Amino acid sequence: MSSPSADPSTDPSADPLHQHSPPGIWWTTANVAEAIPGVPTPLGWTFWSECMEYAAQWSFSDVGLIPRAAVEVSPPMEDRFAAIFFGRVATNIDLLARVAAAFPGSSPEAFEQQFFGSARPGLEIKTSRSRYAAVATKLPLAVALLPRRLAALRAESETYWRACVTDRPGDVAAGRRRLVETTERFKNTVRYHAMATLLAQALYEQVGVLAELAGRPGLEMSLASGLGGLEEVAVATDLWDVARKRLALETFLQRHGFHGPEEGELSSRSWREEPGPLRLLLGTYESMAEDRSPSAAYRRQVAEREAAEAELMASLRGLTRQRARLVLKMARRYIPLREVGKTSFLQLLDVVRSTSRAIGEGLAAGGGLGAPDDVFMLTLDEVLHGAPAGAGELVGQRRQQWEKYHELRIPERFQGQPVAERVGRSDATAVGGSITGVPVSPGLVEGTARVITDPAACEPLVDGEILVARTTDPSWVSMFLTAGGLVIDIGGAMSHGAIVARELGIPCVIGTESGTERLRSGDRLRVDGNSGEVQVIGRDGVNGSDP
Repeated sequence: MSSPSADPSTDPSADPLHQHSPPGIWWTTANVAEAIPGVPTPLGWTFWSECMEYAAQWSFSDVGLIPRAAVEVSPPMEDRFAAIFFGRVATNIDLLARVAAAFPGSSPEAFEQQFFGSARPGLEIKTSRSRYAAVATKLPLAVALLPRRLAALRAESETYWRACVTDRPGDVAAGRRRLVETTERFKNTVRYHAMATLLAQALYEQVGVLAELAGRPGLEMSLASGLGGLEEVAVATDLWDVARKRLALETFLQRHGFHGPEEGELSSRSWREEPGPLRLLLGTYESMAEDRSPSAAYRRQVAEREAAEAELMASLRGLTRQRARLVLKMARRYIPLREVGKTSFLQLLDVVRSTSRAIGEGLAAGGGLGAPDDVFMLTLDEVLHGAPAGAGELVGQRRQQWEKYHELRIPERFQGQPVAERVGRSDATAVGGSITGVPVSPGLVEGTARVITDPAACEPLVDGEILVARTTDPSWVSMFLTAGGLVIDIGGAMSHGAIVARELGIPCVIGTESGTERLRSGDRLRVDGNSGEVQVIGRDGVNGSDP
């Protein structure tokens, strides 16, 4: 049942966190929650919204999916990449399905399955060849240039992040200038990250097709592991070295301090600001055997991938084998690029975070805001051009509404305007019962569940525990290494958690939708990363043979 206060005005200055959808448009909250977790602040959402629309439109044009003349960075609601309802960000499934339908080697069904965990039944969007000629002209060059572009952006964002977080703006005017500059950098970075995401999805789909042709469905999980170049593995490796006194924590923060809990939200605290969660992990890492290190895990996954490749090639013949060689080579080269782009934009996001706090301090000192962090209750336009009169009262109203939105949820997938309900707790899955999701990293493991919704406010995992989470972002990789398995509510085969799980060889089931609600910390679980089943085999002394 929707909250009485859950249908606020659609005037963005009154409530930037709620919009209205035309009837018939399909939306999903899956996957996008990796980038924008929970309920964003008004500043966080309006920043993301502007940048995402720009990046989506231009990346579609860069590869020929839409004409350059059709690029519209402020499109009507039905053509927007994302929108927000009751404080929850949702992606336009219809738009993305149309894009997938026009992309050679992809399909609407496969796109939805890999990114959102499942495809809509009775999906009527058919593959379209109308843009194939344009894609054939523009895509090869865009693909050839993409690694170089992302490498350059990565280097630029690294230098820029280091300079900006150590030299904060001295006044509000300087902060606004930096915020404008960083927003433009962010737009351009996400533009090429979006292209890498499209390409990675298409390649993973083609690897899956090859596995089917070889009579080995599911082999694509091993074929897409041990690829190397994942930034998150470098984070885990450096943290492992900190635990063994081979690297100073200060050096780690200089390299990776832009990460942190809920790092897609501007108002959160990154590790450079609050390293406490990291210090809690170091004891667990220190007690683990050296053969559990990220480097050792990566070597095992390389061996698994090479064995899977040999198995695949032995099962194929002729032109199909030649095609397989090309697809596998491209997968090894391009799938890791998705995480390179993500690292770049997360560094820039931390600059926005630091700059916004500096602006907030300046506004509070001048009496424009009651406290520095009130800046996050303003929109991007208000921060850049001045808050309206009576900003204190407006901030209070927005904060109250923002807090109420935390008590609400909307369906993971919906058509038109969603109905919001109060967050509740589902009944626990009975011992012997199971939940299902998408198998994205192979292996069978048993362990004790730990349900974590806020990594900044929990004790570290005990080595071998099963991590059950709503979604994950790169900061969660610090927990992955101690996890025996992963169960994630939101996402598909090309989601962040799935990619990193495959790289570290951790069995993972994703897209369960309700695992964090139906499983309990302390449950004894059997996680099957090959079939997608998560079974409760014991609870509080009750074993699987008992009623």
